[in-house]
Amino acid sequence: MRKIQYLFLLFILLLSSCIATKPVSRVPKPEHHLNDSVQRQFLYYYYDALKQKDNKQYDQALETLLLCEAIDSLDAGVQSELGILYSIIGLNDDARRHLANAVRLQPRNWWFSMQLVSFYTQLNDSDNAIKVANQIQTYYPDKQDIYSVLSSLYKQTKQYEKAIGAFDKLESLGGINPDVTFEKVNLYWLLKRPKDAEVEFDKLIKKYPQEAFYRIRRGDFYLQQNMPDKAFEVYQEVLKTDPQNPFLYISLSEYYNSVNQPAKAMESIVSALKNDQLDVDTKMKVLGKYVEKMVRDSTKLAETESLFKLLVDRYPLEEQVHGYYAVYLQFRNRTAEAISEVETMLTINPKNNQTWLQLIQLTLAEQNFKQLVVVTDRAIEKVPKLAVWYFYKGIAQYQLTDYQAALTTYKTGLPFITPDQPTMKSDFYAQIADIYFKTEKKDSAFANYENSLAANPKNIMVMNNYAYYLSLEKAELKKAERMSAKTVELEPKNSTYLDTYAWILYQEGNYSLAKFYIERAIDNLTKDVDPGVVLEHYGDILWMSGRDDKKDDAKALDMWQRSYDSGNKTEELKQKIKNKGWERK
Repeated sequence: MRKIQYLFLLFILLLSSCIATKPVSRVPKPEHHLNDSVQRQFLYYYYDALKQKDNKQYDQALETLLLCEAIDSLDAGVQSELGILYSIIGLNDDARRHLANAVRLQPRNWWFSMQLVSFYTQLNDSDNAIKVANQIQTYYPDKQDIYSVLSSLYKQTKQYEKAIGAFDKLESLGGINPDVTFEKVNLYWLLKRPKDAEVEFDKLIKKYPQEAFYRIRRGDFYLQQNMPDKAFEVYQEVLKTDPQNPFLYISLSEYYNSVNQPAKAMESIVSALKNDQLDVDTKMKVLGKYVEKMVRDSTKLAETESLFKLLVDRYPLEEQVHGYYAVYLQFRNRTAEAISEVETMLTINPKNNQTWLQLIQLTLAEQNFKQLVVVTDRAIEKVPKLAVWYFYKGIAQYQLTDYQAALTTYKTGLPFITPDQPTMKSDFYAQIADIYFKTEKKDSAFANYENSLAANPKNIMVMNNYAYYLSLEKAELKKAERMSAKTVELEPKNSTYLDTYAWILYQEGNYSLAKFYIERAIDNLTKDVDPGVVLEHYGDILWMSGRDDKKDDAKALDMWQRSYDSGNKTEELKQKIKNKGWERK
């Protein structure tokens, strides 16, 4: 069924294509006399210009049409073609003048007028577009297309009463049309005239008494008007005559949500999804809207899974069905089964970037890094030249301690980063920098941290890592302090950033301030942060603070022991505990 709201757009696009590429197919017929020789010359130039324009030889076409105009400036076709050509090359004032000339010369020519309407519409000059449309309407009062154009122009300019008038005329010429009815209903709604909207529904339902869909839409209108009781009354009437109508259950779901009965709303949606009369595209839209509520409802897990399995069995080649089921399985922590569904999606459509990314992230969540290398290689093969595949492959290789391979992967992927991906570029350089630092190539590491921050100066993780590694080398400590201070300013409760800042202050000999920030880091430790290094740093800072307060010495030993017990069993820490600190200078 055509959508009336799209009719004008499609019509304008058609005209736009005419303006952009196609000549008006006609033989010029001048209303004044040209002798045969001049007429032949004129026609030769005219058709040559059209050919040049079709071949996008716009400069040549313009010169040739100007020759035509020099021969016969009163030919409307030449004026129209000049207007079209000037529009193509962006000379709008000239385009307007020539298109208007064509209409002035042949005011009854439908296409010349519509070209000018289209041109004004492209310029958002609705007033002039309406003026031209009304002028041509006087010559074609029974042509339905003009009322479609006028109704859309009036809607755009919020002249809703006139838009309704145009729709009324369209209806009088073509009869009651559901799309026109719905347009008028929406306009009456905007005008706050619900009674008139009801009259439109009455006329539509009277013409199509067997069509339950229109009665359902009337109920939807009541629901939109915040009249749920009247809406429910309509739905109940439809339920008696057409209990299998799937759209009824979709509307009932909206009703139950509006009256705060979520359980019944979900029951209605499940009924719609199970209904064979509902097309698969609509089911996917409905499922997409409700899938999050469904997977989170722990009271109906069996029913939800049964529904997903039913849909998978019924639509085995529908990507979205498998995708939604994968989301459900992932939410239930059944990652292996979710991966299987995603693999099925890739069998259906191996070129879907988002599906590959979903598979990569599921594999990463499993921390199966060997498999992650395999998956990213498959993604590179099927959808090549995407930097994101190389990013994840590099992560997998880094975790497998294959640092050289990871470095090669990141350098291979760098050229595929597009100019609109500065964050990705920053992350690539950060990974490269981490690899160089891991492999003791510290100058290269610091150079690539600089590259990373040049690409994205707000990369807070890079600022932290770069500052921390500088502090370990006791290099450029003031620069490290500035970067670290920025991270603490942006995330004042991040224990990792607080620890880095405290450690830099420690390296600078500012033990009292270092103690303040390391204690903030301890206070903000979360379960997902390994406390080992933070506790060791706290012990070191306390030890150096112990020159002034001996109580800190005992506390430092306690922190070192707690760090060791947490799993931070380095030889250096072991010696600190064994020797009960070190000699302070």
